[in-house]
Amino acid sequence: MQEVVEFATFPHFFSDTLRFYRHTNVVYLNTVVGNTEQFIKRNFRVRIITNTVLPGAYEYDLALIENDRFLLSNVDLRRIQQLADTFDNDASQSERVERNSVELPDGFWEYAREIKQLPIFDRTPYHRATLHYFLWQLAKYYLMNDRSSSPGLNLGEAVRFYLREVRRPFRSNREVNEAYQRADRETLENIAARVLIVDVPPVDGYKALPSFIQAREVLVREQFSLPDILPPEYFFGSHFDSEDVYIEWMSEFLGHCQHIQIWLLIVRDTAMLPGLGKMLEAMSRRTRSFSHPIAEGHSFNYLVSQPE
Repeated sequence: MQEVVEFATFPHFFSDTLRFYRHTNVVYLNTVVGNTEQFIKRNFRVRIITNTVLPGAYEYDLALIENDRFLLSNVDLRRIQQLADTFDNDASQSERVERNSVELPDGFWEYAREIKQLPIFDRTPYHRATLHYFLWQLAKYYLMNDRSSSPGLNLGEAVRFYLREVRRPFRSNREVNEAYQRADRETLENIAARVLIVDVPPVDGYKALPSFIQAREVLVREQFSLPDILPPEYFFGSHFDSEDVYIEWMSEFLGHCQHIQIWLLIVRDTAMLPGLGKMLEAMSRRTRSFSHPIAEGHSFNYLVSQPE
């Protein structure tokens, strides 16, 4: 079986589907990275509704999908910058410390702790999510810099750069978007939507997160544990004992979304395509499949399904 590529989608593929349905509602189940829902919000006049179980992914969607504006004032930004400037200039180059499988400079961890003590952190859930997003971008810089031979920025310089850059993704699509964490089946039944996008991981689920995603989750919840968040047979990304058990669970779960006309399933494991096709047929839905390359030697498969 071809090796499965994790956490990569090709959001432009959705363009043709969404272009026909402006001013409609799109539900996206199993948001993990954030690329797809952000692409949809940036480019289409649709209402996007997301659902995830990962706390960091939920904070991301809270900041950038449900929220529209960069909420930090100039006073807030000055305080954040002043806090970074009070650290020793070499704090970002200090000894690297591992916390929950994420290795970053000790100066970064101390700075993140201080940021969370600021009054703005608890002002609203959207302020908290915005600060988590800022810290995540800063953490990604130091994760990437660790693999680079070029000298890195000190903490004050890096904060100054990212306080400018993190404003860019915040924008409105003039819709009332919603972010959910662990939305139950009754909630899904009551969401009026035309398009459902489902990211379907392999049967084995997510065994580990890439370092940049793990960093986001640890920043939101330091004691984050993937097995605790995704117990067996619980949600997309959980481990299932067999494909039959997985598809049976999926049929029950997606049965609460039957009122949504168009389903777009992102399938990472091609071996699941026949089983998923039979599942959709049993649910009285007609289906066609597509394949799109995302990297050399790797493709993602897509099932587009509508009621018969």
